[in-house]
Amino acid sequence: MRWIHACKSLVLVTLMGAGWVQAAPAVDKPPVLIGFDGAYGQKTNTAPLMIELGAQIAIEEINQAGGVLGGRPLKLVTTDNKGVSARGKDNFVELASMKDMVAVLGGKYSPISVEVVPEAQRLKVPLISVWGSADEITDHNFKPSYSFRLSLKDEWGVEAMIKRMAGSFKAQRGCALLPNTAWGRSAEKVIQARSGRWAVTFPVVAWYNWGDQSFAATYRSCLDAKTQALLFVGNEKEAAVLIKEIVQLPVDQRLPVVAHWGTVGGVLHELVGDALLQLKFDVVQTFTFINNPRPKARQLARKLMQRKHYASEAAIPSPVGAVHAYDTVHLLALAIAQAKTTDAAKIRTALENLPPYVGAVRDYQRAFTPTRHDALGPEQLLFVRLTPKGELIPVH
Repeated sequence: MRWIHACKSLVLVTLMGAGWVQAAPAVDKPPVLIGFDGAYGQKTNTAPLMIELGAQIAIEEINQAGGVLGGRPLKLVTTDNKGVSARGKDNFVELASMKDMVAVLGGKYSPISVEVVPEAQRLKVPLISVWGSADEITDHNFKPSYSFRLSLKDEWGVEAMIKRMAGSFKAQRGCALLPNTAWGRSAEKVIQARSGRWAVTFPVVAWYNWGDQSFAATYRSCLDAKTQALLFVGNEKEAAVLIKEIVQLPVDQRLPVVAHWGTVGGVLHELVGDALLQLKFDVVQTFTFINNPRPKARQLARKLMQRKHYASEAAIPSPVGAVHAYDTVHLLALAIAQAKTTDAAKIRTALENLPPYVGAVRDYQRAFTPTRHDALGPEQLLFVRLTPKGELIPVH
């Protein structure tokens, strides 16, 4: 576990968007904690470091502007679930049990967040997904709900992937390759419910397990069924296996792939190199720094590049992780200000009643409501292609 020490300022400033003024955090005042449990142990995974960095930058901004609750600093506490659901549950319990913990951010792996939801309800500490997309993270029967999301949701993200297959690649017959997890099952429900809307049938819906070393037989079944595009749900390791096998085939057998964003939450470009230039591989996203006109987005990009010496905005890895975490922490600061306490149950209620906030991703007229715990929507979606340099370039 690592503690991220926020900078402290000695001036009085107004916390933008909150409408109140506080003194800079005093050194001897106890911190208000925000947790983050990520799969740091997955070595090809860049998402947790970027989520942490986005959260850290937001925390530093808030602390420099006076902190929260009369000058108390925010502080981030991180844990490593190594991509294992049982470890993620244990880590959430550990974080949620800490004094003055107001919320825990959930990371890249949807199955972990789905498993954690009951623990969030039991411990009455908000879980806020800043990457995981499985519908079940926010769609469940717990009331009042302690799970929130500022991220893509499969309900509209996977539908956009189907629309992409039909529009950009003129596919009427699709093949789907899904992981045998809560994430894959979430995607399958959308395929079943929404594919007819875009006149795409899926004669092949195939399942795989994490760690599978070949998709060749499944891909051959896609070709045999005369499908015209492949919808792929997975992360960078699985995507590397798939891409390497596809580019070994003749050009006329390389189906265009519309991929979920876990594929670019790591170092896929390092795993496959120039193979990315040998097929069409479009990836859904909610955000890009490239040519982004939003002032907060430009400001965050500058700070990320200064911090890590990225050569350009396009070179920032896992951008959605950084920006989602950044906006989430600022919204949490507003919730703390409104609740006037670190009581997590009151923070939960405050999250449902936030004032408007101009963020890096979007303008949040009201980020969450009692009946809507998802802060983003289909209007945030775009598609990108990954270059061998690791750049995520928007495509039309």
